[in-house]
Amino acid sequence: MIVPSLFVPDDYKRHMSVNLNTGLWQCFKSGNKGNFIQLYAYLEGITYNKAESAILFKELLDGEVFSAPKELPKKKHNPKRQEELGLIPVTVDSYESENSLIQKAWAFLYERGLFNLNPDVEFSPTYYIATKGIYRNRLIIPFEYNSQIFYFQARTLADETPKYLNATGDWPKSSAVLYPYDTEADHLVVCEGPLDAISLQLQGVNATCTLGCSISDLQVEELKSFEGKIIVGYDNDAAGKKGVNRFDYLRRLKRMADLHICHPPSEVKDWNEAHMKSIGLKRFVELRTTKYDYDYLVDHLLTTL
Repeated sequence: MIVPSLFVPDDYKRHMSVNLNTGLWQCFKSGNKGNFIQLYAYLEGITYNKAESAILFKELLDGEVFSAPKELPKKKHNPKRQEELGLIPVTVDSYESENSLIQKAWAFLYERGLFNLNPDVEFSPTYYIATKGIYRNRLIIPFEYNSQIFYFQARTLADETPKYLNATGDWPKSSAVLYPYDTEADHLVVCEGPLDAISLQLQGVNATCTLGCSISDLQVEELKSFEGKIIVGYDNDAAGKKGVNRFDYLRRLKRMADLHICHPPSEVKDWNEAHMKSIGLKRFVELRTTKYDYDYLVDHLLTTL
């Protein structure tokens, strides 16, 4: 449903959308977004907890049950959207290519250990070079579901900024996607970028990424349904620590299970660099993961004094 925004005066252009199936809403003008309970709380001028209680009471009276969305809304695959990129695959055998750009992409991926050269690991990431549009000549790191690309990140292979471009236009927003992961595993490391998630998965660690360290409401809503241990693996810098605090705040707001935490090894900047240095990440995550609670915060504070 497209309606005049509640957050924009006299919004005759109707900047607000409400998904009637999930209850999720967003104002594209002001940036406000959330779930049905938050919208109800805003309209009634009450707190989130009071709104949730009021809705539950009405459900009991009416015999109907309201359920929050269990997963991120997925857009249907659009072949035309993918064709507009003009994708050329880059595989472990691409070193034989006579195309200098493909050779450059292969060298970048090989140096960072991003091909699967381990027969004991089933995960095998795919990569492409875009030959058309604004992503032309960039390495495409795809997010795939059922062998179809639903999102991607584009990395420059030249000396230009920004190094990374997220998919825009007809593609979903970065805040509405997560890098594909095993939903049935007993653990999940949530890191910042797809190359970090790929590095972990290549070492047998179930991982996803939030495309930065500022997790969104939608991403938390998706992760809330994961039954295993959620491990925050953001970088151990100021931005990463701020991201952990936001994650925990949203986790408590949505009554999600307690978080665990495991930063990348201190001698490297991120998980991909640790992977490049052949650090055993599966064992590292097993040994260094700890519950994100009061004791952790106190110990972490003491180590920084």
